[in-house]
Amino acid sequence: MARVLLKNVTKKFGEVTAVKNLNLEIKDGEFMVLLGPSGCGKSTTLRMIAGLETPTEGEIWIGDSIVNDVDPTKRNVAMVFQSYALYPHMTVFGNIEFPLKMSGVPKEERIKKVKEVAEFLGIDTLLNRKPNELSGGQQQRVALARALVREPQVFLLDEPLSNLDAKIRTQMRFELKKLLSYELGITTVYVTHDQVEAMTMADRIAVMNKGILQQVGTPDEIFYKPKNTFVATFVGSPPMNLIEGEIVEKDGNSIFETEHFSLKLPNNVPKGKVILGFRPQHVEISQSMKDNFIKGTLLGVEKLGVENFGHIGYGDVEIVIRLPEDIKITKGEIYWRPERNRIYLFDLNSRETIYG
Repeated sequence: MARVLLKNVTKKFGEVTAVKNLNLEIKDGEFMVLLGPSGCGKSTTLRMIAGLETPTEGEIWIGDSIVNDVDPTKRNVAMVFQSYALYPHMTVFGNIEFPLKMSGVPKEERIKKVKEVAEFLGIDTLLNRKPNELSGGQQQRVALARALVREPQVFLLDEPLSNLDAKIRTQMRFELKKLLSYELGITTVYVTHDQVEAMTMADRIAVMNKGILQQVGTPDEIFYKPKNTFVATFVGSPPMNLIEGEIVEKDGNSIFETEHFSLKLPNNVPKGKVILGFRPQHVEISQSMKDNFIKGTLLGVEKLGVENFGHIGYGDVEIVIRLPEDIKITKGEIYWRPERNRIYLFDLNSRETIYG
């Protein structure tokens, strides 16, 4: 096993900067998820670690060595792609065996290793089949087996579950985490745009946007202590509500004022123009007016089974709140307020967190 260290790494494609001054450490045995929207630089980062792309600036370390100029085949990393990239003309056995064969491993040892890893992943009964005879989940296991049979120091996965249906994806999230973290302890870098995958699988998450690292932390740190509005709205479903307004002092109280409503906040909050943030799950609801509650009109309800979310409109601003199970209304007046210990304030210009 080995740690991975990226020091001041920048990658440019002509005039386009795909990754900008990235500093990130993936600890030995850690399951690190690179999370962000399409085009944020996460796959480019993964490809630089693998050696498929060369950094324009900066250093990439694997273990105790700089690998900028090391051939991909000599880095002792294994990569699984979104498409799995299985050879259609080869059997499952041939696909798993291929990297060992290319490395000159003796035939008897190849057979032994292929059978061991196939049994470990529960695909030992599929060794004589071709990829087109397999389900999506089975193909994914073959791709994993082909990578694992090399016994890599670092495991790189680029959106490996995106081609699977929802039920299999949920199952494979658990199996992958169990296999790579708990059973093998392999240093893993996992790329996804799916924040549910990131939250459920990662030891730590590195959130990226437009080639820039926004925040690194545990799933709880990313969810409960976002560093800016991008992280706050990208992680969490539905996204965090953001409302622009001004905090003023009235009669010894800190009041958040907007064109449509006012809200009393804790007295220690900073004054001035800010963005107020709160998650839909962190709202108190009432069907009658109470102290410091805000009156709203429920425009409609998203029924999601276990949770129902109401939409309330204030001019151009629409907020989303989770509705308690005992509230059955779908339209009409409703009263709400964010939980006092679950509010966030962001600087209006930098959009960085200043409270919460």
